[in-house]
Amino acid sequence: MRRPTHGTFRSPSGLAGIAAAAILLAAGISAAYAAKGEAKAEKRDLRRELPAGEDSGRKPARSDKDPTGGVKSRADEAAARGLERLRGQLSVEDDAEWAVILERITRVNEARATLWKGSTGGKPGPIIAEKGKKASRSANPEQDALRYAIRDNLPDAEVKARLARARHVHEQAESRLLQAQSDLRAVLSLRQEAIAVLAGLLPP
Repeated sequence: MRRPTHGTFRSPSGLAGIAAAAILLAAGISAAYAAKGEAKAEKRDLRRELPAGEDSGRKPARSDKDPTGGVKSRADEAAARGLERLRGQLSVEDDAEWAVILERITRVNEARATLWKGSTGGKPGPIIAEKGKKASRSANPEQDALRYAIRDNLPDAEVKARLARARHVHEQAESRLLQAQSDLRAVLSLRQEAIAVLAGLLPP
């Protein structure tokens, strides 16, 4: 009578085959890990050998990015396109003539940038920040000084002095703008002058 068996009997040759397969699998995994480690080491060595800035595979670091998010470059491009459109409207084909006109347009814009501007830019909003809160700074130091004098409730004498200083600086800026506009008008034809008035570069 045959004795019952529990499980499957494997011959010595079958066990040897399984063991050999397991060894081959382990060897393959070890080789893969070794190859991966060698590739990483080669990549590190290549980065060390490359001069600064030639590692095209490197992910751009935060410091490599434009801190302004490209806002300034987009504004510059828009301004350049606007000037090219203006050149076309003025019908200036000669580069030398355009260089003279462009230089005087630039002086007008720079002079206008120094003029007194309302802190809210014509939009409704608080003119004076509450004390203890961070106030936005303008491009005009005299404007900021006057704002802080009111915010901090400084004596009237100090407010008067800062107001007089702001008025003086503003009058100087107005004088520079008028001179720059006069210089621009001097190099324009009658038709070009009318276009510059419509563009806001010159007063009527």
